[in-house]
Amino acid sequence: EDLYAVYARKLSGYPGIPEEKRAVYEYDVKMCALNSIGSPAADFIFSDAAGHVMSLYDIDAEYTLLFFSNPGCHACEGIIKVLSEQLSASALIASGRLAVVNVYIDEDLTAWYDYMSIYPEDWYNGYDPNGIIRSDVLYNVRAIPSLYILDRDKTVLMKDAPDQRVFSFLASMADV
Repeated sequence: EDLYAVYARKLSGYPGIPEEKRAVYEYDVKMCALNSIGSPAADFIFSDAAGHVMSLYDIDAEYTLLFFSNPGCHACEGIIKVLSEQLSASALIASGRLAVVNVYIDEDLTAWYDYMSIYPEDWYNGYDPNGIIRSDVLYNVRAIPSLYILDRDKTVLMKDAPDQRVFSFLASMADV
């Protein structure tokens, strides 16, 4: 994404391509800039199944794994399984080193509620009650699942990272 942003920035100002194409590149530059590595993550509120509302910045842990997922997503199920069974995320959560914030950003809340039994109880499992993550473009969630690693201050360490990279990071946390 960092490399593409440089490319898109150059093309957005290049007079040799049509204006409508330059506008597409300008939009892409804005999307690439959202929650860039080293910047503070955009804050948002989410609601859990019981209706409790909290913000991303309310989460107190050394690291936060921000996980955008959907009910029925097979890749999401695989991530949940690895985190729960292989990486022992529960031990990291219990120690206060890790918080997993699993957020559903789409509209079919019935499907989300029906799926609650799949999500580990020691995670923060919620949905975007106002639909602002997607509509206000706080995060450029191009595909589900999407994984971010944030530090204690909610600085983005990994953005839309491949699951294996996230797993390696979490495994290294468990080794310390």
